[in-house]
Formats: sequence, structure tokens, C-alpha cells
Amino acid sequence: MGSRQKTGGEVVRLPKLTRRAIIAGASAATLAGGNAVATIPPRPDEGAKLCTQWLHLDAKIRRLQDRWRKLEHWLVQNHRWLQLSEAEQQALPWSKELQDIDGCLDVLFEKRDALLESVPAAGAANLGALITKLAVVERLIWSDDHPEAHALIAGSVQDLIALSHKGPADWNRPRNSGPS
Repeated sequence: MGSRQKTGGEVVRLPKLTRRAIIAGASAATLAGGNAVATIPPRPDEGAKLCTQWLHLDAKIRRLQDRWRKLEHWLVQNHRWLQLSEAEQQALPWSKELQDIDGCLDVLFEKRDALLESVPAAGAANLGALITKLAVVERLIWSDDHPEAHALIAGSVQDLIALSHKGPADWNRPRNSGPS
């Protein structure tokens, strides 16, 4: 039979390896080698999930605001939008798109505000969750109003991202700040 190993003077045939056996062996070897940290998935973080949703809503809001700005600018340039009465503005076909954008923005602002209220202030489960929370804070602080605070937060987010790509052993080592 082809599936049995030969013994004695004959050549020994090893069983054919399957994907399942390879994956199981690799997992066992990693855990046995003491490098279990690399194989354990990070703990899910509800705050990070909420922050990610907030960032997606914020991006959608920004796209809609940008579309509004471009459309309104075009209407001002090509149809004297600001000189038109409200009835004349409503008669233009593009006013419907502005109304639709306005309605969408109202709903998105409410959803975004509700998400922000439900994000826990502390207790990030991992470094990725902390980065996501700080990304929200970065979006909330306007760079025009508080340039130093915004720069500090944005720099901290970048630093944390850089540290997250290194291992925990490198977290306490000072970063190279360039030639001295």
C-alpha cells in the first residue's frame, strides 16, 4: 500500500503533508518557542471600533462638504448664485443637489456626534486602539485654532504608528533624531 511507511532495508516514505498539518505545526512551534505574543491576535477594542466608524463618517462629511463648496463656487461663478432670490435659486436644477447634501450632512453630523459621546475616554486595549483614538482627537482639534496642539497630536500619532511597526523591545529605545 502506498500510504504505509516501509521499514527494514526499504526506503522510508513520509506521509504527505497537508495544509492543515503545516499550519498546526507552525502554530505549535511558535507557541513552544516562547514567541506567543506574535501569534495571539490583539484584544478587540470597542472604543477603537467606534473611533474607526467616527473617522469614516468624518471622511464622508468632508467629501460632501467639498462637493458643496465646489458646486456653490461653480454656481456663484456661472449663475450669479448670491445675487439670485431664493425662488430663482430653487428654480436652478443644481439647488436640488445642494438640498440633498444639506440633508445628508445633518444626518451624518448627528451620527458622528452620537458616536463620539459613546467612545470611552480611557481604557484602550492595545496600541492600535490608542492610535485610532488619537486620530479622532487630531480631527477634532482645528489646526487653525490651535496649531501647536494639533501639531503635537499629529506628531504623536505618527510616533505611535512608527513604534507600532517595531516590537515591544524597541519601545523604550530612543528614536534616532538624525545626525548630531
